[in-house]
Amino acid sequence: MKLHTIRLGEPWERTPLPDGRTRFRRRFGRPRTLDVTERLWLVCDRPVSAAVNAAQLGVGERFDLTAHLQPRNELVIEAGDLGAVVLEVWAI
Repeated sequence: MKLHTIRLGEPWERTPLPDGRTRFRRRFGRPRTLDVTERLWLVCDRPVSAAVNAAQLGVGERFDLTAHLQPRNELVIEAGDLGAVVLEVWAI
């Protein structure tokens, strides 16, 4: 069951890549209310290449970030266009 949605809007740092895509970088804090029975998911509205805290997550639209979370986190997304990006807290 989805408990909460957090929109990741600006500020994004943008770096153009040689292949025409852009590297988007943003920092965020670990949700304070996240407990052991909850998972934090990165959800994008299109397929992207994603990494959090230097851990490569792969290519897709949904990524479980829970095991990689630190108090302060760095998210890196590579895509042609960023689109909507949110964090979703789900109960397991």
